[in-house]
Amino acid sequence: MNHERRARKAKQIRRDERRARKRNVNGPADTVFRDAIRGALAGGHPLSLLSLASMVIHVAKPKPPILVKSGRCDTNYLHPVLDGLIGVRNRETTVLLAVIAELLVDDPAPQLRCRNELAERGEYLPRWITALPQVEVYRAVRRTNVFGDVDELVIGMRLEGGHELTIAVQIDHNMLSSVADAGVVPEPIDEALARVAESSSDTKVVETRLADARVWIEDALSKPTLAPESDTWPLYRALVQWLVGRLPEGGEHQPPAVESESNEQLCDRFFATPSAAPFTDSSHRELLLELFETGTGDPLRWSTARVRSAIGSARYVEDRVPLDVALDAPDLLRAFIPYAHAQSGIRDELTSRTLAMVDALRSSYKREVLRQAKYWGLDDAV
Repeated sequence: MNHERRARKAKQIRRDERRARKRNVNGPADTVFRDAIRGALAGGHPLSLLSLASMVIHVAKPKPPILVKSGRCDTNYLHPVLDGLIGVRNRETTVLLAVIAELLVDDPAPQLRCRNELAERGEYLPRWITALPQVEVYRAVRRTNVFGDVDELVIGMRLEGGHELTIAVQIDHNMLSSVADAGVVPEPIDEALARVAESSSDTKVVETRLADARVWIEDALSKPTLAPESDTWPLYRALVQWLVGRLPEGGEHQPPAVESESNEQLCDRFFATPSAAPFTDSSHRELLLELFETGTGDPLRWSTARVRSAIGSARYVEDRVPLDVALDAPDLLRAFIPYAHAQSGIRDELTSRTLAMVDALRSSYKREVLRQAKYWGLDDAV
């Protein structure tokens, strides 16, 4: 009798465990996730599922070390996430695992784990998923704004079934030429370029070899990201990294042509103009030459972003220039920028925006320089 009671109790425990597992598998969070995958599949275009897989990888993988706060260890959740997907066998997790496996280009071990699981399941996959390694990448262009501080590599590709994708990767030269943003649209590259051209009159578009586009993006991906991340770039990181592997190798990174005139010659011409009359100290020349080294290093093009990097966070060093000259940096830029933009052909409206940024930062810059000088005991020199 006791033996039968124990057997019934053990059977009940196993039944309860199965019900608990079923509740966990089909809980609210899992239902929402499955609905998201179903919606991506039902959308008709592969971009929905590609974006979802890229987002899952972003959530699961650690941030680059430069973005991890000091004293904190970032955790890699990729394996636990894969555990959860592999532990639930249905069509939704199968297609998601297949796309994740394709996008895990820099993680061979988890990529192999996904593929082994897919081989065991042996389920039917949409043709466009199995054909992802043979995607056709057919065009690349580089869009450069008139200031030269942002390049955007735009890549057109065609998936199985004629599905078009256009991926744009934005590279910010004010931030070490690292990736600042990325985006993907489900349309041909010609249509995407025509649409943005309507609102981008100050942008130059240059046809680029696919191999050269790969080098540009690879170089940008290798740089630390110092600027705050956009809402879209982290979500598309895995998709962009996958794209790079589809581009041919052997390209060259050809930076924009540099003006033949030296910075010293440009200074000579500027300080001979009436605009430079207030700046009589020889150190003003040294200050201007140092300002030339900010941003892209092109002395004739000054965007609002470059002005922010030049005087948005003052760094006063005693042996660089005298304090009274350092305090003139905003005023010196305000005099020089119209002169520089006249040489480079930048229109007046854009110049006015840049000068407005100089005016907005002028007071805070001077306060910060004086604060630093006081810290070093140099304010009495003014």
